[in-house]
Amino acid sequence: MDGWELRERRRAAGLTLREVARAAGTAESNVAAYERGTKVARSATVERILTAVDAGADSPVHRQTLLTVPAAASELRRGLRAGWTTAELLRLVRELRSNFGHLRDDADRAVYFARPATTGDQRWDAMLAANAEDLSLRAGLPAPPWSAGHALPTFWFVGSSPSLRAYAFARSPISMQVRGVMVDPGDLAAV
Repeated sequence: MDGWELRERRRAAGLTLREVARAAGTAESNVAAYERGTKVARSATVERILTAVDAGADSPVHRQTLLTVPAAASELRRGLRAGWTTAELLRLVRELRSNFGHLRDDADRAVYFARPATTGDQRWDAMLAANAEDLSLRAGLPAPPWSAGHALPTFWFVGSSPSLRAYAFARSPISMQVRGVMVDPGDLAAV
């Protein structure tokens, strides 16, 4: 798909560059460059953008600016570069999980669960994959194919003090345990 077609498809859906970029987890300037043809997107990026466009302007993903998995990956990457604390990064995961309940249909779920770019940190990539699988399975849906794997070479106890590691080990959702991500389920729930 060339840039002109991408722009026309986005405009026909009634979406701004900002809305599409946010849902797809990329920069607005990148989407504009893809549309102008001054930058060529990888196929995975084009797929994320088209999925965001296909959800349409009435999607809660756009109307409520919900954090999608690709958007969460982008924000986690930014936070990691800026030196955010684990607690600040977990806030994004909680927001991601709470946003899942606002999805209405398959188009919403497709943009929400689109294959994200890497966070730049294997641990947080595993965390996103585990959450995508966990949320899908809890809703009776198949897990996104990209979420398979992402196992860590050693256990990662997310934000746990050493005295609470046994609790995190025993209570982490199974989708996280199999990837080596040990987290207190309370750290995943929005209050």
